[in-house]
Amino acid sequence: MGFATKPQLAARMIGRALDAGVTVSWVAGDEVCGGNPRLRTALEQRQLGYVLAVACDHQITTRAGRFRADALVKKLPKRAWQKLSAGAGAKGHRFYDWALAEIADDCPRSPPSTRPPQPEHR
Repeated sequence: MGFATKPQLAARMIGRALDAGVTVSWVAGDEVCGGNPRLRTALEQRQLGYVLAVACDHQITTRAGRFRADALVKKLPKRAWQKLSAGAGAKGHRFYDWALAEIADDCPRSPPSTRPPQPEHR
């Protein structure tokens, strides 16, 4: 096995785990993984939910148009957000604000009509 990028390694590790019978509903990843459309496509092809961070200048297409991620977050109404724990950390529970926003597909080979709304995190 030669050099592989972080998203390539993630896709390979997730694929191996699923192929070995590990059952998961979703995965999470950082900005490097979130900025990689091939990883998102691989997750969608396996019908695996995901929460992936993206850069603030990442372009997101919605029914209302195309926006930077940071601008889209600001457009969501306050009622769209809820504070949830992401689990216990070294200093207690890690609370984040979450919202669900329907976005258009920017991944190759995955039709928008089959893609569920993706959560946004701020």
